[in-house]
Amino acid sequence: MLSVRTLGVARVVHVRYASSFHKVPTSAGKVPPTLEEFDPLNPGEWQLGVGGKILPRLPEGTRVGKLVMGKYGLYSPELRKRVDVFSKALLDGKKSEEAGPFDRAATRLMKILATMCFIMGIYNLVTLTYGKLLPPYSWLKPPRSS
Repeated sequence: MLSVRTLGVARVVHVRYASSFHKVPTSAGKVPPTLEEFDPLNPGEWQLGVGGKILPRLPEGTRVGKLVMGKYGLYSPELRKRVDVFSKALLDGKKSEEAGPFDRAATRLMKILATMCFIMGIYNLVTLTYGKLLPPYSWLKPPRSS
């Protein structure tokens, strides 16, 4: 029980210290504008961060973990490559479902599965219309028959 109390106190102290920072220090010594003064459509040298905090804009190309700072904010380089491949394929006149190798494979798999479902539906309709089992199940006996 003592450890639970200790963890609770440590948690309260941690939250208290973390919430005491209201303004993010900047390297230029400038104070960010208030939320009312901030224009998200024309942010200038400031950007919105997590929790609505206004942060200084990072230079383009700066790495933040796995993300990279671009003109309009942080982006994932891997996702950016996929978007570029997709955009290039659309400009070349390809269908959107055949834009990249992953899209082609997924489309092919979905078409195969849809065709299989259609064939199974036709087989079931014929079986219901005929009233008896069709091959490959014609050797089975109906239930409750000797």
